[in-house]
Amino acid sequence: MLPVLIKRKLLGVRNGLARLKGWPLAKDLVFLATACVMLLALYGVFWRLLSYLEGIQLIGPMLAWKLASMVLLITFSMITVSSIIISMTTLYYSSDLKFLFSCPIDLRTLFLDKALDTVLYSSWTLLLAILPFVAALGRVKGLGPGFYVSYALLMVPFVLLAGAFGIIFSMLVMYAFPTSRTRDITWLLGSLSVSFVYMAFRFSKPETLLRPDSLEVVAQYIQYLQSPTAEYLPSWWVTRAMISWSAGKWASFSLYAGALFASVFAVYAGMYRLAGRVYAGGFSGAQGSPRFRGRNRSQPERFLALRYGKMRHTLTFFWKDRLLLQRDPRYWSQIILVAALIVVYLFSIRQLPLDTQSIRSLVSFLNVGVAGFVMAAVGLRFTFPAISMEGGSLWILKSAPVRASSIMREKLLLSIVPSVLMGAVLITVSNRLLNADFFVSALSTFTIVSAAAVLSVMGVGLGALFPDFRAENIHQLESSYGGFVYMACSMGYLALLVAAEAWPVQMHFAELFGRPDPWDRRGLALCASVFILLNAAAMIVPWKLGRANLEKYEI
Repeated sequence: MLPVLIKRKLLGVRNGLARLKGWPLAKDLVFLATACVMLLALYGVFWRLLSYLEGIQLIGPMLAWKLASMVLLITFSMITVSSIIISMTTLYYSSDLKFLFSCPIDLRTLFLDKALDTVLYSSWTLLLAILPFVAALGRVKGLGPGFYVSYALLMVPFVLLAGAFGIIFSMLVMYAFPTSRTRDITWLLGSLSVSFVYMAFRFSKPETLLRPDSLEVVAQYIQYLQSPTAEYLPSWWVTRAMISWSAGKWASFSLYAGALFASVFAVYAGMYRLAGRVYAGGFSGAQGSPRFRGRNRSQPERFLALRYGKMRHTLTFFWKDRLLLQRDPRYWSQIILVAALIVVYLFSIRQLPLDTQSIRSLVSFLNVGVAGFVMAAVGLRFTFPAISMEGGSLWILKSAPVRASSIMREKLLLSIVPSVLMGAVLITVSNRLLNADFFVSALSTFTIVSAAAVLSVMGVGLGALFPDFRAENIHQLESSYGGFVYMACSMGYLALLVAAEAWPVQMHFAELFGRPDPWDRRGLALCASVFILLNAAAMIVPWKLGRANLEKYEI
């Protein structure tokens, strides 16, 4: 029966590709071309890095393989954590499960079908991301096509084992606590785990791998390079198998490859038997809806609506979104990831090897673009999907006596305040860590606050221009054509923003270096005009286009 279920998925993919015509096909081709360009860029970066490492005498080959083991270890950890989060949806809340459970399909076979879905969804992006690294490694090491074939072969048990750990964890947790609340807690724990892995990797300072002089004894450094990286995990087995292949040690390669496949067989055989005992009970308990007990708490929105009648509609929408934010743990899990991103960002700023005051101030100014990118990424996660996340309840808003602009204004007010606060914190703390001078600190703070407001307006406007009310989660919206347009517009806006302020900053540094009469008033007026026009266009154009599209949208 499992081949029939797999054939069903393949036919669905084929039919989906056959329906791609016209504009949908053009959009997918644009996405594909963009992805290929990004992968080629990553390949170029990895090739230059590995070429440099390989050229280091004595320790060069060991450095490259040590880096490969670290990459595989992080990949294995991320797939495991992702499978914990994704398995909750695929195993217990997938839209086709009720239909499949009513079919004459063996329970264990159905479980294996959904387990394979979990492994695929939790691993494909990570495997695609490390593909340029493996391609560059094979080129630097001078390995032939057989190396890539063996790598593809080893990745099969690698991802199956990584996904199995998350699936078993979710299955046991749902069996012990068969309630939909368990899914919410698991999402939060999964987000905490992702944040921990991300922060642990950054705080380990992998850049010290390229600086053997940081250790007092060279022998310690060589011993560190030769030591296993989590030798009992499949990531190290894959690394050893790849090293054995490159060295022509076929017996050692067969040993590690055999260990991988034997482990997959043992783990999935045990998981197959375990599913027959616990899967049905967990699925049955997961179908119950959570109960939200009403509490007699004061509602600030009601108080404000009584005093300011004109804001009643906006305050009502705000009250609805506030309750959804409190009840849906997916938003809180996203906030955890954002907090980890901010911590690692500030830590990276702190670790920059900058000596002079001028360089610190220059980096502080350029940091506006980097901080803006972080804010745009957060906006892609929260602000851009705000309109689309109304989903099936959009008909209520469309039938209410409110305009589309009122809905968009409420979404904007809900996102602009945290966006501005986050931007101010990022740039203020960064300037403090860099010890930038007053002019650059004031300019960068004003710029990032303005950019935070503009990115919020742009996110709501483009989110209304490219809505997808059938999306089941935020990840589908992030990877959509509209999400790509939002990030492209955000990056273009930030680049032009930094360019518009480059001339005044150049005048400032010219004054610091003692140049007589460095300030050009006409140049300052021109830059100020460009700054104002750029921000106005970035706010007005997306907002008007999005409002017009939302007003004419038919349910």
